[in-house]
Amino acid sequence: MDKTAIRGFPENPKYVAEQIRDIIDVMIGKMSLEARQKAYPNLKGKLNQLNVHEMSTKKTVGGSSIGASISLVKNILNGKDPYFIKMVIDELERTL
Repeated sequence: MDKTAIRGFPENPKYVAEQIRDIIDVMIGKMSLEARQKAYPNLKGKLNQLNVHEMSTKKTVGGSSIGASISLVKNILNGKDPYFIKMVIDELERTL
C-alpha cells in the first residue's frame, strides 16, 4: 500500500474497498476450494448485515488499531513456512 494513498483513505471508498478485497482474497485463499466457493456468498451476506450507522459513530483508538493489524498479519501468515513468514515480516517492516 502506498503511504501517500493512506492520506486519501477517507475520500476514496473504491480504493479502500479494493484494498480490503485484496486482504480478504489472501485470507480466503487459505481455505479449501470447496470452502472458498461458499465463503464469498456468506461474506456478502454478513457485510449486508453490518450496521453502517453504528459503525460510523465508533472511534478506534490507536492501540486497538495496532492490535488488529498484528492479528491480521498473524491470521494471514499462520501455517506458512517460517522462512516465508520472516520474509513477509521483513518486507512489511521495510515498507512501513
